[in-house]
Amino acid sequence: MISFGLWNVLIIITVAWFLNRNWRLDCDKKAWQDSLFLKHPSIQKLIRFFSKPIVNFICQAVLVLVITRFLCHTGWLVYDLTHRFDPPYWDFKWFYVASKLAHQHLSPFNVEVFNKGFCSITKVCGLIPSFVYPPNIIPAIWFLGYFPIKTAFTIWTFLHPIATGFVLWGANILLESQSRAFRTICSISVVLLYGFVFDLQVGNVATFIAMLLLWMFILARKNRDLPAGLLLGIALFKPTLVILFIPYFIIKKRFYLVCVSIITAIFLALFGLAISGNSLTGFLQDAMRGFPLWLNDPSNNPYISMSRIDLRVVGPRFFPDGPFVAKLFSDLVILVLVCLVSWYFYQKQSRTAWSKNIDLPEMVLVSCLSIAINYSQPTSSVMLAPAVVFLLNDLCFQIKHCVFSGKRMSIWLFGVGCLLVQTAVIHGGLLVFLGKRWNWKGGELPYWLKVTVFSLPSYAVLGITLSVLILAITSVGQKQVAEFDRSP
Repeated sequence: MISFGLWNVLIIITVAWFLNRNWRLDCDKKAWQDSLFLKHPSIQKLIRFFSKPIVNFICQAVLVLVITRFLCHTGWLVYDLTHRFDPPYWDFKWFYVASKLAHQHLSPFNVEVFNKGFCSITKVCGLIPSFVYPPNIIPAIWFLGYFPIKTAFTIWTFLHPIATGFVLWGANILLESQSRAFRTICSISVVLLYGFVFDLQVGNVATFIAMLLLWMFILARKNRDLPAGLLLGIALFKPTLVILFIPYFIIKKRFYLVCVSIITAIFLALFGLAISGNSLTGFLQDAMRGFPLWLNDPSNNPYISMSRIDLRVVGPRFFPDGPFVAKLFSDLVILVLVCLVSWYFYQKQSRTAWSKNIDLPEMVLVSCLSIAINYSQPTSSVMLAPAVVFLLNDLCFQIKHCVFSGKRMSIWLFGVGCLLVQTAVIHGGLLVFLGKRWNWKGGELPYWLKVTVFSLPSYAVLGITLSVLILAITSVGQKQVAEFDRSP
């Protein structure tokens, strides 16, 4: 039996070998040698600093150790989750109970039915938060009901790394650089987003949503509206993260894609209602009863929850004793953000004669708005995978075609800093560690921590959105000049 310490050594050696083999510019090397961006005095000083042997060694060692720590933690997590006698009290049990009830032609959307079923199936009884997903999720989780809970949880756990692999594949397709170094950085940066690990840990569906939307976007860019619409329609079983893509494609005049997605979602919803022994009116009545109960759960209530990362919680954290002012403040922040993004879309569409073509910055902005506007837990940060690709593409473009701009680089670094807040290193390490020191569900968390440290993920979502918006606006003119310079 190989000891855990030896496994660590083997993983460190493997990671170091992999990074050394893939840390190459390949076809981008000549462009970097001729880059005016890299010849700027500030960048030259930075290059000389990081070229020092001791600095170079420390940077490489830190990178190797961070990746090794992540791989060890993820591997241990998968092993631990799949070898437990009983799945943990997390999101998976809601999906499993809903599937089991649907197999019995019972409505999981009914509060009493779901509570009784949850108690009898999982042996966890008491006041259980309602099942508030739309009925089109039932076909997606139907297969879980065929297996015992332990087997179903094992299958569910292994599906997450597979979905993450598809996300990495899609991210590398969208990455404009062909160099191994950039592709390695892209893959590492995406998987370090806290949402992927946390989604695996709690057994949520956010990773599957990120996979469906990323490949929907890839297919839509190739004008393959039928499969793209099918993927979007399937993903609508988590509308909080997906619904904004419908008006986006309407603005883009991709009506066929929108129709396919809506028809797919309606078909899955009606099918889900039929196989769960429910009706549309019955579902609506159950949803109207269940949603307020679910929202008042400490993990979801904006006045109590410390895990939510959307902007709806900013007002309640600043003004916990003034509900009207709290809601007004959150709505005002969201309204300003939506207006800025809408203005960008309008300007972009006006400049391109309302083109049907879709761009990566647009997808990133819609994804960020989906997190910011609607209810979002840490799992939702998987939606930031396109933002990682956008920032890397922007950096690559600047290096190849532009001169160094201190102001623009500051905006780019600000976006990178906001993304770092959403990684497993900061969010999963610092915030989770601090959260265990106070009984936040009992209201013991100090006010100053609520509005500073524990609100960092929400501020980061706002910061990423603004950073991408500014970079997208300023890059339009740069790309037009670059295309003119390349033309014969």
